[in-house]
Amino acid sequence: MRQFPKILVLVLLISLIGSTLLFLHSTSDYQNVGTLLHSQTNVLSHELQDEPTAKIEEGYIVHTSHCQIPDVDLWHPSILQYVRNNSPSLACSRIATKPPLTYTEDDMLYINKTNSPFYNGSLLFCEYVEIFRPPNNDFKFDLGHKRVVFTEKVLVKKEFIKVYCYSTNNTLMYQNLHAFTPTKPLLRHMKDNLSLRHKRRGYLEQLNVLMVGLDSVSRLNFHRQFPKTLKILRSNLKAYEMYGYNKVRDNTFINLTPMFLGKYVEETDWNETNNEPFDKYKFAWKRFADAGYHTLFAEDAPSIAIWNFEKEGFHHPPADYYLRPFSLAMASTSSMWTNYKHCFGGRLETDITLEYVYNFIKSRQRAPHFAFTFLTRPTYDSVNQNTDQSHAQFLESMIRSRMLENTILIYFSDHGIRRGDILSTYIGKLEERLPTMFISLPDWFARKYPQIAQNLEVNQHRLTTPFDINALLDNVLRFTGIPKHPSANMRSISLFDKVPQDRSCASATIDDHWCTCLQQQPVPVSDKKVIRAAKVLIGKINKKTAAHHKVCARYKLDEITDALQATPTHKLMTFKLSMNDVIGRKEYYGEEAIGRVTMYHVTIRVKPSGGVFQGTVKYDSTTNSYRSSGYISRTNAYGSSSFCVKDHSLKKYCYCKELV
Repeated sequence: MRQFPKILVLVLLISLIGSTLLFLHSTSDYQNVGTLLHSQTNVLSHELQDEPTAKIEEGYIVHTSHCQIPDVDLWHPSILQYVRNNSPSLACSRIATKPPLTYTEDDMLYINKTNSPFYNGSLLFCEYVEIFRPPNNDFKFDLGHKRVVFTEKVLVKKEFIKVYCYSTNNTLMYQNLHAFTPTKPLLRHMKDNLSLRHKRRGYLEQLNVLMVGLDSVSRLNFHRQFPKTLKILRSNLKAYEMYGYNKVRDNTFINLTPMFLGKYVEETDWNETNNEPFDKYKFAWKRFADAGYHTLFAEDAPSIAIWNFEKEGFHHPPADYYLRPFSLAMASTSSMWTNYKHCFGGRLETDITLEYVYNFIKSRQRAPHFAFTFLTRPTYDSVNQNTDQSHAQFLESMIRSRMLENTILIYFSDHGIRRGDILSTYIGKLEERLPTMFISLPDWFARKYPQIAQNLEVNQHRLTTPFDINALLDNVLRFTGIPKHPSANMRSISLFDKVPQDRSCASATIDDHWCTCLQQQPVPVSDKKVIRAAKVLIGKINKKTAAHHKVCARYKLDEITDALQATPTHKLMTFKLSMNDVIGRKEYYGEEAIGRVTMYHVTIRVKPSGGVFQGTVKYDSTTNSYRSSGYISRTNAYGSSSFCVKDHSLKKYCYCKELV
């Protein structure tokens, strides 16, 4: 018998495989999008297949096998009475009646004599004294005895100073405080040696780190109150927004300790009884300092600072440049505060703090640096107050001066608003647990390491926590360029690595009352809400084929074969407050919040086609409304029953009338 050449056999085999795949593609929908939940019919979701892109099921901000977080309306009816649109950014221009008499540029201090007429008397001279931190004390500041007199300008080599200006009759006519970031030669020499030693260990890149924190700003409220800053982060800096970033504890201290230390507070030696200082702990800024980085730590509102409020703070400065002594000196100068203590000497406290950060980075662009600033006062107890203009100008200045070209920027919050009537709503409770989190990479870094950029894109819609930020910082510090493949059971996962899609609140160690993932359970197919959801689903299918109603049959419900519902946990809906951080930590619960959102995943059979479809419908208890959410998948073959339409996207939905 004559044998076929091998090449001919290969061609025939490829042709046969191609024909088979084409047949399967035309007769069954193998691109099913998964459900809100683990479907009892085991239909796989393309969202659950760990693809490199950041696709997300409509109606969700996280949609993975073990966590689904609903996407809620920024202006949901249940919260409209609590949030305002277009709240003006805080400003001091209308508050300050006198312009400042002194100003700074780099390490120079100047007198603006054109402003002296605004003050009583004729200016004679000014002088300054140093503001410094006494040993082993994080709650006091001292003033130096040496007075430096100047009449026009003077070079300042101190970090913090207090200025006094006198009139010709030797009367005090003006005072102000100024912060500088002078070069410290001995420190620089030590840092250069440490940095060189760190490089010799074989790490690939040495990125700078800038972390800007805002107290009590949820992801949604950042969108409402910081639109200018949001636009810069997204458009100019191409920042990745972590939609599923979930807090792990109640307040700032017990959320940021995991972020910077990688441990819960109760896993350290600290508690409310011993109340020891925090100097011995290897916070991120200390780890970066040990690797030769110049470090900065700057907070506003010193009376409620993170590691100082009802705590001992640090006996030794935690960073090379530590703003706290200056902030304490500002706080003690009560006559200079206006606008409900947002403005000091005619300037926003936020602007003063951000300028300190800017000057630190400007003078250390060529040296590795780590800067952490956290701004509390403007947003601490108000959902409608913002400093959007200040942050937008800060970022614009950084970009214009090209100061972020070797820097990973992390713009974040500790949690959402924790006070007020908005917490009586489900949306408010979601916001409290989902703070804002943005991560921006230098352009060159994203191009050089595309897998890391892809992982961050995927991680935008994964469940993430402060522990992951700590792991990310360690990754930056000891960068090898090789992404890892972490397990879902790991508590800390660097966001340079892909967060597993099967991560849950339990594996991330998020307590039930903080967990924003919906709780899933079966529901009877005879339930009235399930029947309503099924009809909404059929309505959406019929709407898809409405333009072809002359050839496509209109569907009716034949049977509901399966139904699951996903709702917020009972503990989340009823949580009121927690007491104590370590010893005697206890949660209290009360009445259920209003505005519950329930997701129904239903599997239906329709007539006349016998087609089986799956989809998700969102039920909003506030408006008593149902809305189909996301992709509708078909789970059985449709063969040639849709021959009457050419649009491939409609073939799984259309059943030709000629077959009825």
